[in-house]
Amino acid sequence: MSKERKTDNFSMRITLETLENIIGSNGLKSILNHSHLQHYINNFPPDNDDLEIPLEDIHSLHFSLLELFGQKGVRSLQLRIGQEICRIGIERRSGIVRALKVGSRLLPESQRMRLALEKYIEQAEIRQPASNGASRFLLDEHDDFFELTDRDYHMGQGLQSETPVCNDIVGTLSYLLKWVTGHSHEVEEIKCRAMGFPADVFRINKNHMD
Repeated sequence: MSKERKTDNFSMRITLETLENIIGSNGLKSILNHSHLQHYINNFPPDNDDLEIPLEDIHSLHFSLLELFGQKGVRSLQLRIGQEICRIGIERRSGIVRALKVGSRLLPESQRMRLALEKYIEQAEIRQPASNGASRFLLDEHDDFFELTDRDYHMGQGLQSETPVCNDIVGTLSYLLKWVTGHSHEVEEIKCRAMGFPADVFRINKNHMD
């Protein structure tokens, strides 16, 4: 992974805050030591959207979580991280998404879902630009589901796994769609770069679960 590629301060800060809330400050310190990211101990990034965090740092952090907790154990942590990034992002960056919810409330649920997914793509392109400068995403709509393809997400890069590893994205999309529609929708990563596929692909069911 290119060390020149950057992500935003906010995403890294919320990741660290969420881990600290779940496993405590000593647990987070141990993970940061394991990740060789000691410079973040008691020194979280500022709460802004500047692209100042080497993407290699957040990749190393998640890789250490996988090593320490294993594939099954890390999944719940990553889902929670993704949910919290979305939840706190909505609270602290309400101007970004509030108009989406208000403006789409009279639309059919599938249209609200599509607008939410388009907003996610827009923000992800800003916060983690693709390494080659091209668009990372492709969004396809089918009768019963959406399919979101991410060609350049960092999580699966350099990993080999029999199961998908981009659980943080599943958490983020699940929270966002429930927030904008009021219903839970199944989000599943059906292809992952860690499994040998050329891109990460997420399927989002239009039919809600509640």
